[in-house]
Amino acid sequence: MPGPRRTLTTLAVTACCTVAAGAGAPTASADRVSDKAVSWGLSQVGTREDGTTNCSSKLNAWSRNMRLNVPPCRPWCGAFVHEAFRRAGVDLSPRLIDPTRTERDAAAGQRGLFTIAKSDVRPGDLLLFALHRGQSTASHIALVTSRPSGGSVRTVEGNVAHAVRKKTRGLRYAVMAVRVRR
Repeated sequence: MPGPRRTLTTLAVTACCTVAAGAGAPTASADRVSDKAVSWGLSQVGTREDGTTNCSSKLNAWSRNMRLNVPPCRPWCGAFVHEAFRRAGVDLSPRLIDPTRTERDAAAGQRGLFTIAKSDVRPGDLLLFALHRGQSTASHIALVTSRPSGGSVRTVEGNVAHAVRKKTRGLRYAVMAVRVRR
């Protein structure tokens, strides 16, 4: 009976791969989105702004893709992350341009973002950092490229010393870990 057996196999495969993204286990689709976002992000390493302006034709295009007006040019770590997910097929909120708003949205489980334990990050997740001395709210967004190891994780980030760069960050310095609902 090849017909029914094939149908049952299809149902089993479909059931295994449709677990809700927020329910813990990633879906096959979520893994593909994460892989694409990380791959695109890594392909942009070395992309620079013009001088110290927060502007360039590429950065301005990323901001426009967020439905933001340019000028003005703004800190663009969020535009970089937004563009990575847009290229992977997920259109996030333009609020991603502001790490503090991103932190609030994730804490509330809004706009496709939700918090996860820092120790549970995997490639495609986001880490929010408070990079300004004495600040406790997020001021920077990084895209995770590896699973944690020894308390650190590798990332790719926009607007680090005026460019897209690969970094290794200590998890203890992150304000919040965030997963994108795909």
